[in-house]
Amino acid sequence: MKKSKQYVLKIVGCMLLVMVCALIVFTYQDFPARLMAAILGVVITATITVVLLDGQSKKEQTAKRNSKVFEEKLKIYQDFLTTLYDVVKDRKLTEDEKLLLEYKTSLVAMHCKPKNLDSVSAAVRNVISSVCPSDEAKKQKSQGNIPLLESLLGVVEALKIDLYNVDVENDGNMDDNDLDKMLFSSAIKTNTINNFQKAYVETADEEDAESKDTWSQAIKKWQSQGWEVKALESEDCPLEITRNDGNPGKIDMGFHNGHYCLQAGYEGDSNFSKCLKWDNGGRRQYDLWYEFPALSMDVPQGGFIDKFKSSPELQQYIIKKVNYLMEVIKKEHRTIQWMKAVGEHKDWQIFTWYWSTLACEWQNDEEGKVYMDTMPDDKDSSKVIVKLGNRANNVEMLKRTLERIGHADKTNAIDTTDNCYVTIATIDSLVPNTEADANTVAGKLKELIKDITYKNIK
Repeated sequence: MKKSKQYVLKIVGCMLLVMVCALIVFTYQDFPARLMAAILGVVITATITVVLLDGQSKKEQTAKRNSKVFEEKLKIYQDFLTTLYDVVKDRKLTEDEKLLLEYKTSLVAMHCKPKNLDSVSAAVRNVISSVCPSDEAKKQKSQGNIPLLESLLGVVEALKIDLYNVDVENDGNMDDNDLDKMLFSSAIKTNTINNFQKAYVETADEEDAESKDTWSQAIKKWQSQGWEVKALESEDCPLEITRNDGNPGKIDMGFHNGHYCLQAGYEGDSNFSKCLKWDNGGRRQYDLWYEFPALSMDVPQGGFIDKFKSSPELQQYIIKKVNYLMEVIKKEHRTIQWMKAVGEHKDWQIFTWYWSTLACEWQNDEEGKVYMDTMPDDKDSSKVIVKLGNRANNVEMLKRTLERIGHADKTNAIDTTDNCYVTIATIDSLVPNTEADANTVAGKLKELIKDITYKNIK
């Protein structure tokens, strides 16, 4: 007890001593203010220290988390590229492979920003279209061509943009060296494609080389098929190819943005160039599609003709591309003739799709979006088939449509393996690009349009 009193007395004595010293140093009026200032100083210092320590701790946690996320994203993206190769290397897609690719895409989507995922999926679509088209004759080998290689580079670039968190639109002030580490410049893409093309041309077997047309043979063949060809007459337009039968399709070459380009157009139809870009890369302006051939990227203005005459590889590339574009234009023209003969109909959207298909769409609440796709029959080129389907792949709605328009017998023939549709009509014995062909096809489509629009509508 005595000890406790002694401690209390000592503490009280110390406090009194401090107060006396404070009163000696400060006036009576200054003392409370000085004391509060000291207390506030201590509080503020402690608060700032806590905030700084907390911020530093959060930064360290974020850095560790970002590092782990980066490593995981890198593994997922590398695995995605490996899976993409595995599913397309045999140039066909099975149902199991589609399921696997969709699953791997969902893993990418866990980390990928929505806009970057859209870029990835678009590039993957181009890869699959190049390697695994539905038409067996169109399947491409990896020969350094622009559609396949450029699409693969597009997939890689889209993944890199997301992996390194690059905002291409808003990072304009970013250091060029940093951007170059993540993005492929047009020159890098061009040189890469060019190197592959040259390598495959140099290793082509002799039998394949002997089967190719020479430039003069190609021109004669095109002219015999009804094309008007102006070749190597002008450096400003080294090539100009048109039709002489009313087909407005055109193929030509010119000098644009510092490089020679090959372009094709069909006046008035933006879907013509849109589908060409999807399948071949390149660029487009409404109804015009164009690309810069890799083998002539370094040719200055005024030097194309000499380069072309001295480069068998460039000649073969142009011949192959022109042959392809000619077929596209002929398909497009036939479909456009169908569309003009069908005319416009209230509440119907009618347009071309992938050049050889005429798409007609109509919609109501009970049956959803109904479509008719009219196209040449793959099994018999003398026939045209009309597929009736439902855009939402709703079988019950399609059955409702078929029953309403008097085609209940077709309900058991609905194909659900790819899309929800049934072949509702087959048109026989047609000669492409003739008035009779257009009127015959349009006659059947008008009949179906009338039934779908008005028959048994409540």
